[in-house]
Amino acid sequence: MLLTRLRIHCEGDTALTKQHAADVAVLGATGAVGRAVCRQLAAAQTPGHAIVRSHTTAVEGLPARVVDFDRAPELTDAVRARAVICCLGTTQSKAGRDGLRAVDCDLVLHCAERASRAGVEVFTVVSAMGASRRSPSFYSRVKGEMEAGLRRIRLDTVHIVRPSLLLGDRDEHRTAEAVGQRLAPLLNPLLPMQYRAISVDAVAKALIQLSGPSTPGVWLHELPLGGRRSRRLDV
Repeated sequence: MLLTRLRIHCEGDTALTKQHAADVAVLGATGAVGRAVCRQLAAAQTPGHAIVRSHTTAVEGLPARVVDFDRAPELTDAVRARAVICCLGTTQSKAGRDGLRAVDCDLVLHCAERASRAGVEVFTVVSAMGASRRSPSFYSRVKGEMEAGLRRIRLDTVHIVRPSLLLGDRDEHRTAEAVGQRLAPLLNPLLPMQYRAISVDAVAKALIQLSGPSTPGVWLHELPLGGRRSRRLDV
């Protein structure tokens, strides 16, 4: 019954309607997915704000709040919203192995802890296809550690989203992704649905959709949403 209720919510195409309008705080708002989330929220006139590290007045139409992430009370106040959408992430080439873990795992969990203290109802976060603490890939292990950490934090509802290869403009060049994007039109029809490359706009739409009212618990979603690609982890 719980999974059926979630499926009804996930499969509907009502994420950007008035019924889901509520305060939303966006973390990682300057990345490709985060910008797409802010753009769609602003287009839907959904009340919310972007949380950023450096001074700016807005991100893709949403007002921005500049926050020192090392100051816990300041961060708690910034994430005080009904829902938080977390798109934090970096690359090993840019930040190194330690930097990747510090952002993609440690910082995400720190923000989730602050969200818990702020009384956030729904925390939605971007992970990655293949995330596992036992993966031979360092990146996938870090994402797996982040997912495991979220299960230990007291939040009413957590939605973990695992997209495959992202299609869309990036602030930095990623060779593997650039090659993947060129091959995606040829490979996508041959792959299972959850392994197909997906646009950042589609990922953003899913994050917004999941940030609406839904069944409490820790949920894992492979994209596109719907059917057996969504399952509950905390039962």
